[in-house]
Amino acid sequence: MTQAHYIKHLYENEEKSLRQIARITDLSFQTVQKYAYQDNWNVDHLPNTDPKRYRVLGDHIPTIDEWLVEDMRQPRKQRHTVKRIFDRLQNEHEFAGSYSSVKKYVRKKKFLLKEATAGYLPLSQPMAHAQIDFGEFKYYDKIGNDSIGFALTISFPYSNMAFTQVFKSQNQECLLEGMKNIFNHINGVPIRIKADNMTTAVAHIPKGAERILTDGFQRFMLHYRFGADFCNPASGNEKGNIENKVGYTRRNFFVPIPTIEDFGKYNEQLWRLCEEDGNRSHYKLNVPMKELWEEERIHLLVLPEYEYQVYRYESVRVNKYGYVTVDTNKYGISPELSGQIAQIKVFFEKVEIYYDHNLLKIYERNYGKNQEVMDWTQYLNTLYKKPGAVEHTRFFNQLPKLWQEYLKNAAGKERKTALMLLMEIVADGNASLSDEALSLAGECGRNDTDSIRQCYYMISKPEYHPKPLNFSNNAPPLNYNPDLTAYDSLMRGERIV
Repeated sequence: MTQAHYIKHLYENEEKSLRQIARITDLSFQTVQKYAYQDNWNVDHLPNTDPKRYRVLGDHIPTIDEWLVEDMRQPRKQRHTVKRIFDRLQNEHEFAGSYSSVKKYVRKKKFLLKEATAGYLPLSQPMAHAQIDFGEFKYYDKIGNDSIGFALTISFPYSNMAFTQVFKSQNQECLLEGMKNIFNHINGVPIRIKADNMTTAVAHIPKGAERILTDGFQRFMLHYRFGADFCNPASGNEKGNIENKVGYTRRNFFVPIPTIEDFGKYNEQLWRLCEEDGNRSHYKLNVPMKELWEEERIHLLVLPEYEYQVYRYESVRVNKYGYVTVDTNKYGISPELSGQIAQIKVFFEKVEIYYDHNLLKIYERNYGKNQEVMDWTQYLNTLYKKPGAVEHTRFFNQLPKLWQEYLKNAAGKERKTALMLLMEIVADGNASLSDEALSLAGECGRNDTDSIRQCYYMISKPEYHPKPLNFSNNAPPLNYNPDLTAYDSLMRGERIV
């Protein structure tokens, strides 16, 4: 109590700031704040912000409260300072009171708002608080095979609204990309999100409620400024709203079993289904969920200024066959980089491979296990040095169809020059024209490399073809009967007719 009395004396009588008091007393800022703002010493009361205690502010208190509540949605750098509130009250609302009265009320009100968001006040279904989980579902891929997909759903228990996006996996890249997509769609960010202890977010579970988060999830949280709560192990009932929503989504959005050829396009269709579902009545309040959602969404945090790039960065050594390994799958680049270190950006839908900060190749991300993903264009330089191995390579069937047959029939120097031409076509970025050039040469009855190259130039570089001369009708007539007598002396005076 002696310390509490000293804190109160420094704050009220000497008008020290809270941080100055913390330095003087060597106590935490939170402890100093608690006792500096405490007015009722009979019991542990929160600071009193009753308008009757701030008669100078009068009718301006609701305006100040509105600004402070709105500030909770904004980035810290763009929130009101006490000085800014004081200036706005003077300029916009003709406030005639002092700065100190505004300062005293604002600091206590901010403390109350902080206590409320920290969870000290019991709220059953607070607005703008969400729950999140993945749900498994079956779908048919573009060739009709049975496949397993994962639907990420974020639900809002207050309004019972939910939004869903689907992915081929439930890894961290899919989790964060799905959250980012939903945030962008609803144009805001939940204040807090509750989840189970998914390994993509929680790296370790110590004793008690503490969680050690993965670097990727923690960085994502800092960017979007939301808080996270995690259930006790094996306690899915702690997030019952999202558990019900995952089942509801599976029964209503994925029956009958959908065919998904393009996940991006299918996710666009899901937005419409989610919005239409908001027309249902709330299970307790018997009003449309969409009405409650419109009330709730204004409490969301604002989106950050900068877009968050969701990817995982790795440095991987290239093996002797020119492969780099990502999640057990091998992606092919040039074997000439054998033993070198490549940089990998792993997105949810693609894998970007760099060497020495230069982009080498972009592959669609493979979600299989222990598979090889290669591109024949990456191996041409090495194949040119070993032309005899053409038919025996694992990527031979990836070559353009006409070139497969052409290379089979070519041998020795002819095969090598053909590979050189193919390298030239690929280097120009015109691999898709390689078969067309070979076909055109065949129509002209030629199959030598020079002829194929000329056909390729005709197709790929039409701007270099000379245009026919355009003679005008006013061209002067030419004299085709010249006098040749000047040459008679050369013929010894004999004129040959």
